[in-house]
Amino acid sequence: MKHRWRNKFVLAVGIGCASIALFLNVKGDPKAKPQPITIAVSLTPLSAPFYVAQAINAFDKHCIDVSIIDVVGGKRAYDLVATDEATYATSSDSVIAFQSLYHSELVSHAMFVQSDNDVKLLSKVSSNIEYTQQLVGKRIGVTLGTASEYFLTSLLALEGLTPTDVTLVDIPPDQLYHAIKTNKVEAIVPWEPFAFNAVKAMGQQLKLHQTKNLNSLSFNLVSKPLPLHSVRATKCLLSGLIKANEFIAVQPKRAKSIVQSKLNVDAEFIEWVWRDYIFKVGLDNSLLLSIESQARWAFRQLAGNALSPQLTLAKSYVTYIDERALSQLNPQLVNVH
Repeated sequence: MKHRWRNKFVLAVGIGCASIALFLNVKGDPKAKPQPITIAVSLTPLSAPFYVAQAINAFDKHCIDVSIIDVVGGKRAYDLVATDEATYATSSDSVIAFQSLYHSELVSHAMFVQSDNDVKLLSKVSSNIEYTQQLVGKRIGVTLGTASEYFLTSLLALEGLTPTDVTLVDIPPDQLYHAIKTNKVEAIVPWEPFAFNAVKAMGQQLKLHQTKNLNSLSFNLVSKPLPLHSVRATKCLLSGLIKANEFIAVQPKRAKSIVQSKLNVDAEFIEWVWRDYIFKVGLDNSLLLSIESQARWAFRQLAGNALSPQLTLAKSYVTYIDERALSQLNPQLVNVH
């Protein structure tokens, strides 16, 4: 019993020291004026760490003065950074990949959440589609040029198939449900919350195919390349996200309630997506591989398009990673080479 108590004490001291070290590493000078920063945050449960950080006051007010602009979609969030209406944004690796084709000024400072089940394949039960091979010749609703089409291409490739083996029907994401309900297509490939909404509306008329782990999506803290003096503010921002993710792990019910209230969605939807989320701040090679593979796929889809003659592949995707702040905050969270 004494040994067990001693081990717990040592562990508690270790955690406390680590927290103090993190605190001292980013704690702002009380006499210094906090740096104002604006973040364009996509309205999605994937942005949960930002909503939680705000709710629990995780951002050091002596270091940064955070203002959040709520937007719909990671692409729109990035657009505000591109036009200097925001310094930072929350965007997916898909946005980084697409922007790399235009060699846009864009870097990721860290991933803060990942999901391996955000995009899904749904088919109508009456279409009798049980396996991927049975998609051959079927009409499939996708949103072309997005993660929806990329996901389907990857799924077909696992069975030696290509998009030419099916009939792709280009449909906006919010209209995919109507398309399958009215028999315009036999299957759809939506992302959340459109997958949840379709399943909730049609119930047992839809089959949710098991495609978990097929494609991983990450949400990132992105910005234009920042000068050296901005690294400290980025460190303070990332420190707040780390505290928020720790809170999510310790108090998941309260964290879900914060996100549900912020997004004004059903608790059922939060539970539906939450189980697929991994909340962790970090940078590793999986991000580089994801950006490169999606960029190469998008290039093949768009090359030769008269509207996009300037598209070229990047020589190196490491240039879209800025590890300075996270490396200074905690080098163990960085594994990029």
